[in-house]
Amino acid sequence: MSKDKVNIPRANMLMGSMRSMGYSFESAVADIIDNSITAKCQHVYLSFPKTISEPLAVGILDDGEGLTSEELFEAMRYGGTSEAKRKDNDLGRFGLGMKSASMSQCRILTVISRKNAAVCAYRWDYNYILEKQEWVIQELDETDINEIPYSHQLVHAAGSGTLVVWQDFDILEKSNPGQIFSTLCKLKMKVSDYLSLIFHRFLSTNSLRIKIDNYSLKPLDPFLEKHNKTTQKKEVSISNRDSDGVERQIKVKAFILPFITDMSEEDKKNAGGTENFRSLQGFYIYRNQRLIIWGNWFGMKQGLGEITKNARVRVDIPNSLDDIWGIDVMKRSATIPPAILNQLRKTVKDVMETATRQQTHRGRKENTDDEISYIWNRIKGRGDYYYYEINKENILFKYIEEHIPSEYHSYIAKLISEIERNIPTQQIYIDKCNNAVEVEENKNRIEDVFNTGVTIIDSIKEFGRDIRDIIDDILKAEPFCKHTELKEMFNDYYYHDHD
Repeated sequence: MSKDKVNIPRANMLMGSMRSMGYSFESAVADIIDNSITAKCQHVYLSFPKTISEPLAVGILDDGEGLTSEELFEAMRYGGTSEAKRKDNDLGRFGLGMKSASMSQCRILTVISRKNAAVCAYRWDYNYILEKQEWVIQELDETDINEIPYSHQLVHAAGSGTLVVWQDFDILEKSNPGQIFSTLCKLKMKVSDYLSLIFHRFLSTNSLRIKIDNYSLKPLDPFLEKHNKTTQKKEVSISNRDSDGVERQIKVKAFILPFITDMSEEDKKNAGGTENFRSLQGFYIYRNQRLIIWGNWFGMKQGLGEITKNARVRVDIPNSLDDIWGIDVMKRSATIPPAILNQLRKTVKDVMETATRQQTHRGRKENTDDEISYIWNRIKGRGDYYYYEINKENILFKYIEEHIPSEYHSYIAKLISEIERNIPTQQIYIDKCNNAVEVEENKNRIEDVFNTGVTIIDSIKEFGRDIRDIIDDILKAEPFCKHTELKEMFNDYYYHDHD
């Protein structure tokens, strides 16, 4: 017969392992602010060392409800929670966020809290854990508290609040030996941009204000909702039952952003910048107004190609669906349930149809023969100007795209975009005028094109299409249309050699 035996994890080993969960510096800061929002704060103040002579510490202070000594002790417990059931506005999940996020960046975590005029503080010190090899947390007295960087901001302030302080940045030291101060200065800007996006909906309604030193963060607007050329679809609700069978509502709203040429520099910054513009399109998943995932089509983009490049879909889920949606500890990944994914497809389809109409309106193809699917599209833009784009509908392009995993499509799109933007037209023109453009003729070229065509035909015929129809389609596209002998070669291959 079995019997129970307590098997407590080794403190030094488990804490050390949990320090390697994969938080970035900015995502760790965001996780701390989640707790501040749950504590109903209105302001968050981030403090970084301003001079190299100051203590190398980062402080995150809020004016939330604060904690008593007993409440803070429980909050510092790994896996701890102060309530059996979390509130609807709770941005936490596993009772690990503050500890795991903080200790992923530093070896010493101190939390000071003020509630009902009483101040308390506890510290996790990984160095001390290694020495004791036990789950020993340190309770600080008044003298200890006064020695903590930034503690005066809370101790001498009116009202309640909580201060989280990070010290001993061993992770940064390993990658930037002797450069902790300068590294923290660089990270300050990265944190600013990240928080402006993650919490943009809180910041835009003034329900939350965040300051980094003396700089107040301004919210980004990834959907450019105030832009007069942004197309906004009607918000729809999708029902999703939680683990207890209670019906919850998911809110979905789609946006088609204006073209880059219709955006000001401020618009471009708010939308995430132009450098990664296309890779930022897709679903934006929010959990209690907090952005957790963005720029992901969850496998839907395949086959949609060019028409997705200006579309963004906002999805709001409540924290009661965390387990159904597979929200992880770091709140950086999720999995859309299959039933919900199917319902979202219609919304995405509607968005794509709108995007397609906008793309069509943008310019008119000016290729020589409308019957040919060119590798390059020559498109007439505004006025008498033209631009060139890779034809994403070309059969060769589509074949290659379909055989690349969808998670890599954003990288391919970025490469294609840069190729289109950097065509050396001026040099090509000069070389052409000087008869200096040489097109290398390879006697094996026809064989290469033929073999490529066979590969595509074999791939398409598996879906039941007639081979003659496939051959006719291929011969209307570059590079196949340039070789008239290919039709006979394909026919011989499929109808004579295979008899």
